[in-house]
Amino acid sequence: MNTQTVTAVYAGNTQIGYGIIITVIAFIASMMLTFSLNPVKEENEVARFRYRFSLFIYLILSPVFAAFLGRFIHWYSHYESYESFSAAFSSAEGSFHEAGIVIGAFTASFISSKIAGSKYGKRVLAAAAAGIMLFMTLVSLTSMFNECDRGKAVIEDPAYMRLPFAYPAVTSSGESEYRTAVFFWKFMILALITVIAVIISIRKQSALRTYIMYFCAMALLDSARYDASFLRSNGFVSLMQIVSGVFLLITVIFCIGKLVGNRRFKAGHFLYTLAFLLGLSLTGFMEYYVQRHGNLYISCYAEMAAACIVMAVSVIGLHKAQQTSIKRK
Repeated sequence: MNTQTVTAVYAGNTQIGYGIIITVIAFIASMMLTFSLNPVKEENEVARFRYRFSLFIYLILSPVFAAFLGRFIHWYSHYESYESFSAAFSSAEGSFHEAGIVIGAFTASFISSKIAGSKYGKRVLAAAAAGIMLFMTLVSLTSMFNECDRGKAVIEDPAYMRLPFAYPAVTSSGESEYRTAVFFWKFMILALITVIAVIISIRKQSALRTYIMYFCAMALLDSARYDASFLRSNGFVSLMQIVSGVFLLITVIFCIGKLVGNRRFKAGHFLYTLAFLLGLSLTGFMEYYVQRHGNLYISCYAEMAAACIVMAVSVIGLHKAQQTSIKRK
């Protein structure tokens, strides 16, 4: 996420870009959604205060953690863009890595859930996950006002030089070209995930399913953009893809461990595991393949999208089975 955008408001010597405005609106909307999904109906005054206090803690900690981790990861991947480590944190303007934002906000929601207690902790996590998805959905629109989050493919057919297919970007030579509008596809996909996350929260289900869908989607979307962030020692697989893969793999291992421990691991769960590994392998292969066959973007990303959907279904299936095994234990 890059808040450096075209100036929207001039206030004396102060210039406020569209990125800052969209980010503030997204944060307010995110908190409104999170709080609306956490109605405080507890009759006990102490329990009610504790619940409200946990939400207040989330309101304070989430922007701090998200901004710090988001900027820290971006500084790590693009340290040449900053004069120093301290300079990277001296201004709100600039870029924030999306993985850091999500991890930071989740960390804040986890702390808040522990304060809320076992009775309401799950609800806090699910509501916060929905709010985080709404925030990420809205801030993806900041790319309409800068040069970020465009695809690798240049669109030359005038019929597709418009949303949702393409959006203009300025090259290093100052010329304008149309590239695939990855940010707009991200907006639409994350909007759908947000709706599902709200349903998950209302039904008092696990927030983990929301994050599973998010990271599966980002494994595809981050591959499609030409300005993805990478590890300093690796320029092949993007940092977001690495985070997504690690998160999904840990989730699968955790679910399998719980199923085996509860003696509930069955043939169907083995098929879920196999499907996940196949989806993960195909995603990795297509990431390698698309970088060497630039003329096959559409087919490569179509196959990668199918692989990511398979991963999402498989991991959610394992997680659902793991939760069912705990209830039956």
